[in-house]
Amino acid sequence: MPVTVVSLGGLKLVGLKVVGRRSELSHRVPLAWTELLARLGDIPHRVAPDVFYGVSPESDYLGDSADAVYTYWVCTEVSGCDTVAPGLATLHLAPATYAMARVVGTAEAIESTYLGLADWLAGHGRLTDGAAHSLERYDVRNQPVTPPYTTFDYEILKPLRP
Repeated sequence: MPVTVVSLGGLKLVGLKVVGRRSELSHRVPLAWTELLARLGDIPHRVAPDVFYGVSPESDYLGDSADAVYTYWVCTEVSGCDTVAPGLATLHLAPATYAMARVVGTAEAIESTYLGLADWLAGHGRLTDGAAHSLERYDVRNQPVTPPYTTFDYEILKPLRP
């Protein structure tokens, strides 16, 4: 599985925040994507209309609890956001360097890509930055963000410690 190292400038995102245990997120996140898509008219200054981000604090994944609570943002990038419509929130991510891998295939490809990223990190002596955010970058020309999901084609970006 190819892994590349990429640097992204700061991202200005607008979206919806979802919080819950992993089993709850499997239901709540698709609902949040549906709501975000319905509200795109409320979000001016979008940068790339076909690209969306799923964003999580990397620290959520560094704990050991089997019943942990996770935060997941469904977002679109904007060039500016002085104010946002009610119910939407802003998320500003600092410039960061990421290990990036692409998920392509059936649902099994998701876990194998995350495991492949973990193996790559260990094999290259790299650690993730627990103070930064992990990203899933979706281009809806390759994969929709709302179900049904038959196959997958999106990128996972894990923030690297400097």
